[in-house]
Amino acid sequence: MKTELASFFATFLAWAGASAGVALAVMLVYDALGHRAVRKAIDALPDVPEADKAFAWSCMWRALVSDWKIRFFDLSAPIVMAMVIPFVPRSANKLPPPFSAWDNNISLNGDSGGVWVPANHPEFIRYASAGEGVWVDYHDVLNWDPLVDCLQVTYDTPFYDGDAYYAKGHHPRSRWARYVWVGLRNRATKLALDLGAAVNGPIDLISGSLAISTGQSGHFLLRCGDAYHFKSIERVSVLGRDFARIRSYGFKLEIALKSPKEGDRVAVVAIGWSAKAWKEA
Repeated sequence: MKTELASFFATFLAWAGASAGVALAVMLVYDALGHRAVRKAIDALPDVPEADKAFAWSCMWRALVSDWKIRFFDLSAPIVMAMVIPFVPRSANKLPPPFSAWDNNISLNGDSGGVWVPANHPEFIRYASAGEGVWVDYHDVLNWDPLVDCLQVTYDTPFYDGDAYYAKGHHPRSRWARYVWVGLRNRATKLALDLGAAVNGPIDLISGSLAISTGQSGHFLLRCGDAYHFKSIERVSVLGRDFARIRSYGFKLEIALKSPKEGDRVAVVAIGWSAKAWKEA
């Protein structure tokens, strides 16, 4: 019996080690190819001075190193959160301190909120057919104009009683919604922000345009101090289907530029390539 048990554990450890080795090799290849593609794209920008290209390249390298510090928490989140979430109090807005590296940078309970539409409101019938009122998630609001005077709260508000937009049918504080949020959908985002950069000055667009999307090809290169953010979107066709190939490297200055807040920090990002369905603009 002991021999069989020892053999089982030896086999398991060998399998786990081999799997980890394959995963590590895949990540190294992914990073090498993605990093090289980003460098080539930056080097090819005709309107960027050579000094800025050199500083931007140094920033991209810092981003990759920081991203590797996040990898363990990112990849382990589905397993670790499955064991932790069941024991987190419903009243909590953050994970316990020992697990803060897996936490979300906004809240354990999500990043949205809801609006209370009372039964006597003209818009009520658009969302429910009975009851004293209904909570409508921000993402489900059909027309904001008639609801501007209604009560609006975040998911963290204790008396919010609607669903989470990323886990329909489940309250944001439910175990399943929390698991989806920090275990699957947004993994280790607090750590990515902690390893990010502070926005301590103006953000300059030194190349490209911010008007890019999964339906509009293009690129931009942003600069704030010694922090840079390069992002490009290209339309590619695979087996007759169109996709948007996205590269995003550096520090997410795009977010601070679009929604500036005093004392902003922006998360580190090192995405050599990702793909989304192409949507015609």
